[in-house]
Amino acid sequence: MVRYNNSGREKSGIIRFSGAGVMNMEKTQYRYKIRLESTADVIAFTKAAVGCLREVWLVNGHHRLSAKSYLGVALARLAWEEIYVESDYDCYFDFEKFIA
Repeated sequence: MVRYNNSGREKSGIIRFSGAGVMNMEKTQYRYKIRLESTADVIAFTKAAVGCLREVWLVNGHHRLSAKSYLGVALARLAWEEIYVESDYDCYFDFEKFIA
């Protein structure tokens, strides 16, 4: 399920069920398309990701890796055509410099 908030940013929700009960929990994922044009961008992006207290991921539809890994971010920049940063909190302002 994909929803958009007032700013047009993508916000996707995942519904998870716990055990045999009927308890529903909705976990919101925020995803933004990013652009990394140089090695300096990779270094700056990784430093920003390391500064985040929660998990931050790079995804492209087929793969998912930690955005806190310099090597992973560098390889994603070279190998992936589209790169998205994904987190369970709104990380827009942490990465706004890189959002396409």
